[in-house]
Amino acid sequence: MALRGGGVGEVVAGPGREHQVFRTVLAGGRLHVVPQDAVPALESGKLDPRLFDVTGLVDAGYDDARRDSVPVVVTRDGDGRTSALEVRRELPLAGAVAALAPKSGAAFPELLADPGVRKVWLDGVMRPSLDRSTEQIGAPAAWEAGYTGAGVKVAVLDTGVDDEHPELAGREVARADFTDSAEHVDDVGHGTHVAATIASTGGAHRGVAPDAELLDGKVCVLDGCAESWILAGMQWAVEQGAAVVNLGLGGTDTPGLDPVEEAVESLSDRALFVVAAGNSGRPGTIGSPGSADSAPTVGAVDRRDGLAPFSSRGPSLGDSAVKPDVTAPGADVVTARSRHGIEGTPVDEGHVSMSGTSMATPR
Repeated sequence: MALRGGGVGEVVAGPGREHQVFRTVLAGGRLHVVPQDAVPALESGKLDPRLFDVTGLVDAGYDDARRDSVPVVVTRDGDGRTSALEVRRELPLAGAVAALAPKSGAAFPELLADPGVRKVWLDGVMRPSLDRSTEQIGAPAAWEAGYTGAGVKVAVLDTGVDDEHPELAGREVARADFTDSAEHVDDVGHGTHVAATIASTGGAHRGVAPDAELLDGKVCVLDGCAESWILAGMQWAVEQGAAVVNLGLGGTDTPGLDPVEEAVESLSDRALFVVAAGNSGRPGTIGSPGSADSAPTVGAVDRRDGLAPFSSRGPSLGDSAVKPDVTAPGADVVTARSRHGIEGTPVDEGHVSMSGTSMATPR
């Protein structure tokens, strides 16, 4: 399938699909194209509707101008845990959008014919949730009472952590890179900022849990965070013994559970997954996976405890659940600056200011 022309454009069938009927729907500014032979699998819940959201595919960079395949995540029957997820990246683009195309390769028909396959999901793309706070939340009183995070492992699943920053020295106990980046460095700056908000030992910029042990899981690059990377990082974090997993990232929520929401639900008995609400600033815009029932979802307030204008608000899509669950300072937060990072407003050589619900999430 290809799109030609402006706006909705023209649906042009791929090789071997010339006689297929396509249903084209433009709603809410999003174009959906569904081939007739994909309808049964869609209606049975075996195919992710996002595979046919052309607007979303283009936004994620999954269009034929930039690649010839679409990555998918396959959920297999089992106990519903992340171990039942199999990541596949070789699905031809024509097969993903047109579904079951006989000349697009055998991967898609084989997946749907396999009785062990529960669902084929798009491996979507999420984004880090960017947009004097320890005292604002009463952290000094907690420290005085002995609550410094000692003995607690906190996983930061983000853009990586600059563990050589002097205010993070000795805090990182394990790291893993789940992305396709060439090396494990925080060349964005977001992950280092989040990690330092948690465990910085630096004076005026001391983190909320300065004695916590950090698990550095790189699941995001500058262009975003593939859901398969996030899923792998979540499984790794619980295997490493994380008590808390910080997810300062998110994407557009859809009805029902997507793979990352499903993983939050299935792994929450092993760790506490704390998730940023998102930065859309409007009612009904809580992002995934913060929309998961088991996720404590964090919105952002300003320095006067007023709701930050960028902070996403509930209710959640579908079930109208009350979200976010809590709020914390997330406006103009200053802490450690990655040596390689490019995001945020530099304050001095070693510190940067950022705003967003992902700045509030570590609180």
